[in-house]
Amino acid sequence: MRVHHLIFIATLMASASFASAFERPFPANAKSGKAQIVDYTQILIDGKTRTLASGARIWSTDNLTVVPNALGDGPHRVAYTENPDGTIDRIWLLNDEEAAAMPSSRSFWNWFK
Repeated sequence: MRVHHLIFIATLMASASFASAFERPFPANAKSGKAQIVDYTQILIDGKTRTLASGARIWSTDNLTVVPNALGDGPHRVAYTENPDGTIDRIWLLNDEEAAAMPSSRSFWNWFK
């Protein structure tokens, strides 16, 4: 019986290590920037006040959904997508590796700085 427990634990540990190596796919139209929740439906992205869409989803760096008021006060590096009406419908909080790999939505203007 103990052998079955050991095999089960080893299988769980192996599957957990595979899950931590998960690479999140971002849509091709995703933009990036720094975001901060101002009010429940208002979000500040790169200094511009934007509105969250009804049913907007936010994913943490662990790829778990979070509610907007759980993000705290500080700005976060994010990837986001917009609805045709300009509201923000999906937000992904980025870890350091993802932020470095994500092209900045303002990268064109950074050439002139």
